[in-house]
Amino acid sequence: MATSKHIKKTFITGIFILIPLVATAYIIYFIISSIDVIIAPLIRNITFYVTGHEIYIPGTGIIIFIVITYLTGMLASNYFGKKILYYGDLVIKKIPFVKGIYTSVKDIVYTFSSEKTRSFKEVVLVEIPAGGRYFLGFVTKRTKTKAGENLCSVFIPTTPNPTSGFLIFAREDDLIFIDMSVEDALKHIISLGLTQSELIWNEKRSQQY
Repeated sequence: MATSKHIKKTFITGIFILIPLVATAYIIYFIISSIDVIIAPLIRNITFYVTGHEIYIPGTGIIIFIVITYLTGMLASNYFGKKILYYGDLVIKKIPFVKGIYTSVKDIVYTFSSEKTRSFKEVVLVEIPAGGRYFLGFVTKRTKTKAGENLCSVFIPTTPNPTSGFLIFAREDDLIFIDMSVEDALKHIISLGLTQSELIWNEKRSQQY
């Protein structure tokens, strides 16, 4: 029985590890293949017109994908580029069906971006009023009340989609600080708690206000 549970848990863990890898590989492959389908006839026509023979260089799709990705990054790093991307974003969000897919993917990517995870300072457990049950959350900001009491803003994400959740304000003394990185905590949430991360209580609390 124990062996059966171990095999099942290991198999499910493997699935959660493989799904994002396979999905990422498939998306990149799909993009590169789509570029090849569009570019290949164009290159053949140009080379045939110039040399009289149809020539196609393997790997052109990968090269173009890298160039487009780099140029997009350059575009997003200047004022006019940001304006173009902003208005393009508004247009996409007005297209039925496409809007839902685009927004969902963008929210997930934004959640795992370095800028977003840096705003999560510490991982904590918040006890549910019923007692003996806890929410996993992230301290986003520390403040002091007029009475001098230490107060923390804590974001409680939902599972398996951490892009949604709710915000609470709790006294620092009411929070249980655990020794876990923000990245590991996010993986724990997305995997429905199936990762091997341990919830180790940490008595050391940073005093940054």
